[in-house]
Amino acid sequence: MKNKIPIARCPNCGRAVLYSDDPRDKLTVTVRAADESYHGKAMLCGKCKTMLAVIEKPKVARGYVAIPVTSATF
Repeated sequence: MKNKIPIARCPNCGRAVLYSDDPRDKLTVTVRAADESYHGKAMLCGKCKTMLAVIEKPKVARGYVAIPVTSATF
């Protein structure tokens, strides 16, 4: 059985709230305190009872650059 690595901590109390087998996931996931108007993936910190917003950054393959397309004309 692999060890779980903490990849995100609660910004208020510092408790680890997300774990993964892959240490590289630490670069793609962030956690922040959710405000009242937030609608999306969220979780509750078990220690300080703060509602946390989970933000997942898109994973980019090594050696490639992701360029967002804002408008296109054909």
